[in-house]
Amino acid sequence: MKPLHLLQLQEAPDSDIREFRASSPWVTMLLMGIVVGFCIWVGLRGGIYFGEGGALPAFIAWWIVFWLGLFWLMLVNLCLKSRQPSAWLVRADSQGLYIKWRSYQNVAWQTEGPQVLYVPYANIAEARRHKRHWNTPENRHGGNREVRNTFLELQLRNTDTTELARRLADERAGNPDGKKISQGRWGHYPVALEPNDLLRIEWRASPGIKAILALLRERGVSIASPMHSANDLTSQAGEADLQELARQGDLMTMIRVMRANGDISLEEARAKAKAMIADKQNTAPKHD
Repeated sequence: MKPLHLLQLQEAPDSDIREFRASSPWVTMLLMGIVVGFCIWVGLRGGIYFGEGGALPAFIAWWIVFWLGLFWLMLVNLCLKSRQPSAWLVRADSQGLYIKWRSYQNVAWQTEGPQVLYVPYANIAEARRHKRHWNTPENRHGGNREVRNTFLELQLRNTDTTELARRLADERAGNPDGKKISQGRWGHYPVALEPNDLLRIEWRASPGIKAILALLRERGVSIASPMHSANDLTSQAGEADLQELARQGDLMTMIRVMRANGDISLEEARAKAKAMIADKQNTAPKHD
């Protein structure tokens, strides 16, 4: 098996290719901006009355501006990042795909090491769309967090993914290229390597997933039937679910899931979760 080609960002071609750029929440940002602007106007007026429909006092308007404004500023920052030249997810030429595993949201991670994976079409045995719905505990006292994602899954063949697995693990650990970087709370990791060399790409890109599947079909890649899955980790979480969360490096979700599914203390859950994540960061992918 040949190792996959890992490239620096500047080594990925930017001409004679088809580019799939990361999408951002422009519509949400605009709508939220309208609401924030309206509340600022209400606050400056000292409140507004709607006749028999009630009133919006100034102090409530300013309270909305404060909290909603924080989220709006985060969305603005996200949208500005999506305008950067490096904010692409996949590039395709006549021979294969260039897949950028470092999210445009982590643009501040300025390192000189590889962050792009090149996969020839000949090394893709199968591709499919996978819609996933995860339901995880929000906190110990109740409440759920629903996450719905669409993934492009590529089944790789005749490839050595050992180095890629190490790079992805370092990325999630906030240690890309051996340089410790503060991850913060909002690190984003769109590419994951699952067991049996299954490459899973979170598809938040334009054009949509139908376009990339059509391109792969034209290049001779077999397209499998779409897959839908739902995991409710609030009441039952299997070992496979915990292992996947460990590969993602999602410490907080692992702790909440462990405590919701068993009589375990916070300290025990944290220790177990950290041990599982560390194990995934220090071992190559297993071929079952």
